[in-house]
Order: sequence, then structure tokens, then C-alpha cells
Amino acid sequence: MNFSQDKNITLIYAENGNGKSSIADALACLCTDGAGSLDDKSNKDYSFLKSLGASNSDLLIELKTDAQTFKATLSANSNKIIKNPTDGLPKVKALRRAQITSFIEDTPSARYKVLSSFIDVSNIQKSEGELKKLITTLDKELGQNRKSLLDANNTLTDIWNKEEKPLGNFKDWVQSEIKKNNSKLAEDLKENNSVLQKWSSLQSVVSSIKTENAKYVTAKNNFLEAEKKLKEYQLKNPNSETDLLSVLNETRKFLTAKTEVDKCPVCEKDNDKQELLKNVDGRIAKMQELNKLTQAINSSKVERDKLYNRLQGQIEPFNTQLIGFKNSAVKLPDFEFTNKLSEILETNTTKENYKLFNDVSLKLTTEVEKLSKHNQTVNKSVVLHNSIKSNYESILKLTKKCSELDKLFNQAKAALGILEDTRKKFIDSELVSISDEVETMYQEIHPNEGLGNVKLFLNHTFQSSLNLSANFHTESNITPQSVYSESHLDTLGLCIFIALAKKESNKDVILILDDVVMSVDERHLDRIISLIHNEAKNFAHVFISTHYRPWRERYRNNRAPNLNIQFLELRGWSMERGITIAKPQLVLDEIKYYLSSPEFFHRENLSGATGRFLEAILDFLSFNFQSRLKRKPGNDYTLSELLDCLSKDLLKVLKVQRMARLEDGKFCNNNVDDEIFLKPVIDEIKNLKAIRNQVGAHFTFDGALVSDSDIEDFAKSTIKLADLLVCPINGTLPDRNKSGSYWETKSGAIRLFPLIEP
Repeated sequence: MNFSQDKNITLIYAENGNGKSSIADALACLCTDGAGSLDDKSNKDYSFLKSLGASNSDLLIELKTDAQTFKATLSANSNKIIKNPTDGLPKVKALRRAQITSFIEDTPSARYKVLSSFIDVSNIQKSEGELKKLITTLDKELGQNRKSLLDANNTLTDIWNKEEKPLGNFKDWVQSEIKKNNSKLAEDLKENNSVLQKWSSLQSVVSSIKTENAKYVTAKNNFLEAEKKLKEYQLKNPNSETDLLSVLNETRKFLTAKTEVDKCPVCEKDNDKQELLKNVDGRIAKMQELNKLTQAINSSKVERDKLYNRLQGQIEPFNTQLIGFKNSAVKLPDFEFTNKLSEILETNTTKENYKLFNDVSLKLTTEVEKLSKHNQTVNKSVVLHNSIKSNYESILKLTKKCSELDKLFNQAKAALGILEDTRKKFIDSELVSISDEVETMYQEIHPNEGLGNVKLFLNHTFQSSLNLSANFHTESNITPQSVYSESHLDTLGLCIFIALAKKESNKDVILILDDVVMSVDERHLDRIISLIHNEAKNFAHVFISTHYRPWRERYRNNRAPNLNIQFLELRGWSMERGITIAKPQLVLDEIKYYLSSPEFFHRENLSGATGRFLEAILDFLSFNFQSRLKRKPGNDYTLSELLDCLSKDLLKVLKVQRMARLEDGKFCNNNVDDEIFLKPVIDEIKNLKAIRNQVGAHFTFDGALVSDSDIEDFAKSTIKLADLLVCPINGTLPDRNKSGSYWETKSGAIRLFPLIEP
């Protein structure tokens, strides 16, 4: 599809289902982040961006401009559109009817999202969001630091109160405490704690020795008791053979350990193991009491020896701990008995040291307890000093920190206020400007209808809320969606979107209007067309698609400025053929085409097209001059009726003036280039009017008698009338009444007299 470089409006007409929205969607997919009309649907499936039966690699959108070629394809594994290049794409604003309905009827927040694509303050809002996060963080941090500061002050005050308010003044006491040097106390405390720790370790070993010694004494007494009982038994039983019992026990142990025995191990007589064991067990049983006493002695001896060895193993660790304690204790000048301890360790063995240590342990314990109490006092003093100093330093640090945070917090709040106020003022200013544009456009479509005064404004209670108000006759500031008709809301939405797009455009935006007009009457359609043509100069190109046939016919019959647009028509879409571009022609061009060459001549088509076009021109004249016509239900007046409604008085004065054109392209108001009366041309047409019905409308015998030359004359007379009335600049008829004396075209090239029928 080749777009005209000479005309910045393209109108594509097609009945529904022939692909006009697909063309608009292709531009939207290529040049915006959206997917065109598919974005307006619920439950949408983006896999249908491509044609039925096509793979992702088949899709290609290509746009060639004076600057470069832009392409878009589909990702092989997803429905993501890949653009090449990604920068420098033409700016496109696409408007579809669904967007108009949505914008008017949606919530203020949803309406603001639409606005945000035209007035982008997202970076400012992002900055506001970050500032709000910072303020929240600062507020929280300030609160935490203030609490910590209060806690530190309360801790110092509690210490002063518990110490019974020394110096009588809190500040003086704090200053005196933080000036103290407690390094000597801290060192003494360290040495004292070392002595106490060594004493604790020594006491642990001493306790272990005492425990093991108690166990050993018990085991030794048990052994002595067993010996005593055996001796008493032997006195009562002088014939008891202790040695024999011992031999028998050893023999039993020997036999039990052997797998097989066939001789006595003592006398070497033949005998088996079981028999020998039986004899040994029998003899031992007869010596049961003696055996029991003997076993008691043996077991108690083993236990005694084991505990003795364990006790001896504790003596060496004791000596090591004692030396460690002594080495720490001698460093304390006020610790008594350190010389005595040193003498003991230097002159005695480890075992003797233990005994001698026990002699002085009570005195040492008393001395250590005195040291521990002293240490508690010193420790309390050091801890108290450290606490005072630590809290005082925290107070200084937190006071400075709170001051900095408070200053930063207030600055951030002030910055947020400035940012929000600036954003709101900027958007308000933009909305006032847009509202003025919308009002101007809306009044152009709906003059003197009691509607309008449209206002777009922010609800400042919320960050993203766009409200809409308008007037309705005697009521002001109403919500238009409450009382405006559907067509009035449609045109309001159209005006708003054009105004928004215009705001963003520096004559570099492509404006797409995709089927935005559904059904409007003739007058409002003319005004919508006029509005679009007036605003087209603000855009790089205006792309219009419509299925509304009256819009098409306004251009085809020169009732709209058809010389300023590129007019395309789509026909008969099918799966096999896809989108088909027809060769649409303006009706006047179609008539001229049939006359341009003998091989193009077609009697019926030429007669029919001429008759229809002539009816359109006469309908225009009859409407402008309010000519009398019989009322008909459908206003479907025939060619004869339209020709006959022009009165004789009107035809006498009916004329056109062609104005002289200046070098700047404008037309001189006072310089008439040519003046022509229309009655001769209309009379020619009246003489040939029957041709329309006889040849171009019905099959009749008389129609076959009409010559080709008569048909050509009928067409040429119509062309002559059209050439007199149609503006050579924009292709419109003289339908404007600015002077109060005549009708004129928009360009001023042609004037039609009179203004009203005489």
C-alpha cells in the first residue's frame, strides 16, 4: 500500500471484515508498544497476531519512509514483536472506538492511564515514589534513633539516682565520671580475675583429689577387712589349705580354657576334660567358704590398687595448678601467704606439697574470698564508669544523628511537596490547554447545541485520577456520561483524543482514527470531516479507516474536500486472497474516465454515475437555498424533482464567481477572475434528464433509442456544472457562509450567489 506524499490524509473505506483494522493494527504493532485492536479485547489470544495457518516466521510488517525502512517480526518461540531498528520509529497515536467508549466510561484512575501515554510524567512519579520511600525510611530511622537517645538518657539518670545523686547535679556528675581514668583499676581487675580463675581451677583439682582419695580409703579398708576375715577363718579351720584352693582354682581355669584334655595335667593319668572338671569342681565346692574369702581378698586388692593409681594421677595436675595459682598470686602486693606458698613449692615434693597446702588452705580460702569481694567492688566501679561513658558517648552521637536525620527528613518532605505541586501544576496547565482545544473542537461539531464547556482535571486527593466534566443546557459541571447521548459521547471522546495527540505532536505524529464514527447525521458528519481536515496540519499524517458508507459518499460526491485526501477502498477479503485493494474513484473522476477514451465508454455506467452525481449536486443546492420539495418519508427525491425545485427567480440570479489567485496561493477577496450564471448549464441538463432513467436506471425500449452522443452530452453538461461549483483546491462545494452575502468554498476560490432564494 503506497501512501501519498502529497496528501497528509489517507481514508480507507471498507465494509466490516475486509481488513481495514488489520492495516491500522500493523502500524500500531510496528510503531508502538501495543498490539492494536487486540489490546481492547478481553480473553485475548496474541497468537492470532499472525494470519491463520501462518508460522511466527511468516509475519513481517515493513514500513518504508523517506528516512529509512522499519521492520517488525514475531519471535520464533513467543508472540513478542521484534523491531528492527528499535529506535527512530515514527510516532503513532492510534484511536479506536473501543478506546473512546472506555475513556469516557472508565474510572478516573483508568482514564488517567490513557492520559499518561500522552502526558508522560512517569519519571516524576517514580521520583515521588522514591522520595516517599526515603521519607518513610527517614521517619522510621529518626524514630529509632530518638528512642535510643531517650533510652541512653534514662539509663544515665537511673545510674545517678541509684548512686544517690552524687555532686547534687546530674551534668556535673556525668562530666566528672567521664574524665576519670580507670585504666589502673581495669588492670588490677584483670590481675585479680586471673588469680581467682587459677584458684577456681586449683579447687577443682583439689575437689577431684578428695573424691578419689575417699574412694581409695574405702577400697583400702575393704581389702583390710577381707584379710581379717580370711585370717579369722584360718584360725577356726587350721586344716584349711589355702594354697591347695589356689591350685584347684588355677587348674579349673586351665581346664576350662582347653578344648580337649585326655590326661591329668598333674599326675598324667589318663582322664578326659569333663571328668577332670567334675572332680576339681567337687573339691572346690567342699572348700566354698575358703574360696569366697579368697576371692573377696583378690577383688578388693584389685580395686584398691586401681584407685591408688588414679589418686596418684591427680597429684601432678594439682601441682601444675598450684604453681599457676602461686605465679598469679605473687603479683598481688596485698595477698598474704604467697611467700609461704613459694617456700612449700620450692622445698617439698608434689605429695608433700599437697599435704602442706591442705594445712594453709583455710587461710588461703579466706584470703581469696577477701580478694573476690574486693574484685566485685572494683568491677562494679569499672562497669559503672564504662556504662556512664558509653551512654554519654551514645547521647552525643545520637543527638547529632537525630539532628541530621530531622533536617534531612524535613528537606525530603519539602522536596516531595515541591515535586508534587510542580507535577500537579504542570498537568493542570496541560489539561487546561487540552480542555480549551477540546472545547474548540467540540463546538465545531456541536455549535449552539447547549453542550460543551468540557474540562479535564485532576482529582488532587489521589495521585492518578482524571475527572471529566461538561455543561448540559442549564446545568454546569456535570459528568457528560450521565446525560449525553452515545453519539455526543463519541464525538467528545474523538475531540479529546485528537487534542491529546495534537499536544504531543510537533507535526511528527501519525494519527490513526480506526472506525471512530459509527452513525451520525449529515450535518455532524460534515463537521467531523471539517474538524479532521482543519487539524491534519498538526500531524505528519492522518490515517482514517471507516465502514460508514455516508463518509465514503461525502468524498466521492465532492461533498467533502476530496482533493486533500488519499482515498482507498478494500473489497472482498478472503482466506485465499487476503486484503484486496480496489481502485476507488471519485464519481466525477469516474464520469471523466468513461469519456476519456472510446474503449472506456459504457452507456449504462456513464448514465447511472452521471445521474447519481447530479442528484448529489442538486441536493446540495436545494438544501442551501431551502428549495421547496414535496415531503417524502425517505427524502429520496428523483432527479426531476431536484431539478424542478429550483425556482425561476433563483435561476435568474444563480451564479458563481471564480476568484483570482495571488502569488502566495490565497485568493483575492476583491478580484473576480470570472463570473458565470448557472441557468444555461442547468437548462441543458433539464433537456437531457430523461437519459438517466431511460439508460442508467431502467431497461426500456426508449433507452435503446438514445444515442451515445446524447449520453455524452448529458455527462459533459454535468461535468460543466461540477467544474463551476467544485473548488479546484480542495474539491468541496461552496457551503460556507462567512460574508452574509454569498456561499463560498473553504479556500475562497469559488463564490455562489445568492445567499438565499429571492
